[in-house]
Amino acid sequence: MMYVGDTSTDMKTGKAAGMFTVGVLWGFRDRKELEGNHADAIVSSPGELIRLYHDRYISR
Repeated sequence: MMYVGDTSTDMKTGKAAGMFTVGVLWGFRDRKELEGNHADAIVSSPGELIRLYHDRYISR
């Protein structure tokens, strides 16, 4: 499971739920905030998010 979000609250919520957290850069916050809140991955486009999901969960 992936928890996708664009804020520190999203990263903290995903981590608390034991999920793989993905920060997206098309939201309200920047890379520094997402990295500072330990996003497992950071993507800059919806296409990149789809590729990450595919690589992580489908093509294993």
